[in-house]
Amino acid sequence: MPWLQGPVVVVGLSGGRDSVALLCMLVARGCAVQACHVHHGIRGAEADADADFCAELCASLGVPLYTERVDIPALAAERGTSLETTARVERRRIMQQVAARAGAGAAIALAHHADDQAETVLFRLARGAAGLRGMRPVHRAEGAVWLRPLLGYTRAQITDFLLRLGQPWREDSTNAVADVARNRLRLEVMPALQHAMGREVVPIINRSARLHEESLAALECALDQLPLTDPQGRLYLPALSDKPEAYRKAVIHHYLHRQGVSGLSEAMVLQVDAVLPPDAPASRVNLPGNLRAVRRQKRLIIEPVRPGEDEA
Repeated sequence: MPWLQGPVVVVGLSGGRDSVALLCMLVARGCAVQACHVHHGIRGAEADADADFCAELCASLGVPLYTERVDIPALAAERGTSLETTARVERRRIMQQVAARAGAGAAIALAHHADDQAETVLFRLARGAAGLRGMRPVHRAEGAVWLRPLLGYTRAQITDFLLRLGQPWREDSTNAVADVARNRLRLEVMPALQHAMGREVVPIINRSARLHEESLAALECALDQLPLTDPQGRLYLPALSDKPEAYRKAVIHHYLHRQGVSGLSEAMVLQVDAVLPPDAPASRVNLPGNLRAVRRQKRLIIEPVRPGEDEA
């Protein structure tokens, strides 16, 4: 992907190898960089040392650094979510705030690399979500632009870059413990898969993900060319009535995505598909984001659920 030269790039800086390499690369390429470090309140003195390291690194590079402390264990208990999920949500929230303050055009850069991409594909595949879909180099979500400039580099290449640069980094001790699914994938599954195949599997998995993404992009382009909606942007149902289920699912997914519905799943698409026939027992279905899909005559409409209104 092209490296940005003008707008501010906010780097999520943990102090670990990958984010340190990303920060150094962006600075070397003359990008306008700011860094954001989130102290999760989990690893005690080790986390304090991470924050100090990030402050010293940014000072040496002349990079502005924003640091925020969050009590992730307390928030996780309050929300009923895992530490990993809570930390991720809070990091994204804080980085978005920093990017918003950085001005128009600011983007957020994350240090995911090729090995992370392969692990993500396997993780999603094992969960039955998103097929072979991996992370995108450039992605717009939650009102922000997210960049992953290192997806073309392996963990080994990043390590070699830092060693040649003479740049130290911090090691998170929790990454070496196979206590969560992502760690088990990295520490146990990926090495076993590579041993079983007798060759490097990261580039193979990532190529499969890229080809899958290209197929999806082609499908999106084709669906954009079809006369599926009326002038008001409502889905015209007679265009789907005699089509096979696979076609209807693709169209519904495409339409919901274009209407800003988040967290799309096959179950959600099938729920919407079930209300499309004129003789269906229900004519509407609730969607994430306080939205609902409503069949009215020959149209499907996505509308907000107003406060106090019955959602059933």
